[in-house]
Amino acid sequence: MQEYVKRYFWVVIALTVALSALFGAKLVNHVAEAKLLADAKSGPKVTPPAPSPSAPMSSRTKDGTPLVDRNMFCSSCLPPVAVASTPNGPVDPNSVPMTSLPLLLVATHVTDQRYAKEAFATILNTASQKQGAYWMEHDIPGAGRVIAIHYKYVDFMNTASGRKERISITGEAPVVSTPAVVAENPPTGDGDDLTAAIDSGIKKIDETTFEIDRSLVEKVLANPMAVAKGARVMPSSKNGEPNGFKLYAVRPSSVYAKLGFANGDTLHAVNGMELNSMDKAMEVYSKVRDAQSLQVNVTRRGKPVTLNYSIR
Repeated sequence: MQEYVKRYFWVVIALTVALSALFGAKLVNHVAEAKLLADAKSGPKVTPPAPSPSAPMSSRTKDGTPLVDRNMFCSSCLPPVAVASTPNGPVDPNSVPMTSLPLLLVATHVTDQRYAKEAFATILNTASQKQGAYWMEHDIPGAGRVIAIHYKYVDFMNTASGRKERISITGEAPVVSTPAVVAENPPTGDGDDLTAAIDSGIKKIDETTFEIDRSLVEKVLANPMAVAKGARVMPSSKNGEPNGFKLYAVRPSSVYAKLGFANGDTLHAVNGMELNSMDKAMEVYSKVRDAQSLQVNVTRRGKPVTLNYSIR
């Protein structure tokens, strides 16, 4: 072993010399770099640009237009393109003019193209204070038939003028504005009267059984959107197929909570009739509005639940 060490000891010496030379070269390189590439003691004077008189100082604003234009829920959607217009209307003959009717687009629900017919919009008539949800090919009272629903606007065929007009959720002004007519006796909506009617019109027998006063049903049917604010109702699907409607953000004081529904419940059927599409839901609604009893099939936390209601 000692003979091998003596015979190849020169290899150790050679490696030591090579490493010493490498570290020495790096040391010299750093010293030269520090001498030749040091920062200057003083830099050139930079004159800041003068503010433009036409550009106002930026300030905080509550305008939500930039957030609406960005549409964080749709990464593939393009921002709207402004179209030049004149006092007589848009320049582009293919553009859709804004409606002059007293209509306000409150919200839209738009899914992908596979369920285009499931899209619906909530529209408020500011003259009569009537609010409702409208689907494709449904008629807006006093306006016309809905022909297109997008995430920021709704197009409908104006029955009176015979032309296509638009309602925008961003609130663009119409080409021709008309003064809004204030209703003499606007409905109270979801005020104290409706709240009191809900409290007194629903009696809880047990966790899944309830009694409902017929007068409450008539009041809700007269203005269904008055109670729509108590929860968010969204279409539900499983394995790519619609299977009902799901409830989100159920308020404890809402009619949904009073009727035994909970946040996250999925409604599948009413009296054995499935709620697998908007058209089917409207059909079920028309059939059960005069019923004396209702059975609602619900999935709650992954388990089936049946809610029973008797209407008196």
